[in-house]
Order: sequence, then structure tokens, then C-alpha cells
Amino acid sequence: MPILFEFRTEARPDNGLIEVYDSDAYLTNSEAVRQSWDTVVAGTGTQIYLRSLQSIAPAEILVRVWDGPAPADSTWIAEGERSTVLDSPTGEVVIRAFAPDIAGHFQLPRSGVYEGRVSWKGRHEAAAQEAGLHAELSTAEQQSPADTDTIWAAHREVLETYRIDLWWTSESEDDEDEE
Repeated sequence: MPILFEFRTEARPDNGLIEVYDSDAYLTNSEAVRQSWDTVVAGTGTQIYLRSLQSIAPAEILVRVWDGPAPADSTWIAEGERSTVLDSPTGEVVIRAFAPDIAGHFQLPRSGVYEGRVSWKGRHEAAAQEAGLHAELSTAEQQSPADTDTIWAAHREVLETYRIDLWWTSESEDDEDEE
């Protein structure tokens, strides 16, 4: 099954949160955010929330759109995965985090409802990296800003990755209502 589209970006989680949403669905859903604490991935249909265990290092976000259900990938050893749905009536998707605020945006091959699967790896390694950073900063004798810069630089490696595999399944309800 061929990949129709692929988008990759890095984003530093905002208090552990990365948002992926249709460009018209930018208001945060508090209930879905709370649910992401327990399930890593939660959504509202037009929004997907990814819950990181850290908020300092950038996480990699890889979105792949398939021509049908995404095939199994034996080369990707994920720590976990969740099914998801992304309803994108506009076809434009935004990825939002703390830094940069808008980590990316892209146009889907077509607007509509996409079923999908979000998988991840490196969450615990990234959290350990953040804990190490805090420990080093608290015990370091910071005689110059260069010392702090060196410590920060040693903890900027991207260890955390979220892969979002999507495939189109139907028109959005909004699109059907307009016809």
C-alpha cells in the first residue's frame, strides 16, 4: 500500500502536550487533554492530543497518509499505540506545541475523516533526559553562561517520536451537510 503523503517536524511539548488538529478546530478540549494523561493519545475527532512525559527536548512528529489502512511495519518497534480519528473538513492540519508555537501545518490529500493509528517510542528516555538536565543544572557551579549552555546542549537530543498513520475513510459531516 503506497504512502500518499508524509510530513515530519519537531516540536517541544507545551507542558507535555502536542496538539494535531484541523485548522478550524483550534480551541483546546480540556476533557481530551485530561484523557491524554492516561492514554498518551486522546482526541475529539477534529483534534488529537499527544502526551509527552517531558517538556524540554523536541519530539519528532511523523505524519503519514496512506492509500488505505496502514500496513504493519516490523522495522518500527513502538512502545505503544492507539487508534485515532482525525476529521479534517478543511483538509489543513496544524501541529502545535510550545516551541515553536506552530510546529508545522500541511494540506491533506483530501478533506474528510481519516482513521488512524498513533504509535510512539522514546517517551521514557526523553523524561530521563529531562530529569538529568534538572539534576545537572541544580548541582552545577554555574560560573558563566557558557556552562549553562553546555549543559543545555547536552540534553537537546531528540529521543521521543510520535508516528501518526492516517487513511481516508469518508467525507466530513460538515461536507455532507453542505451538499
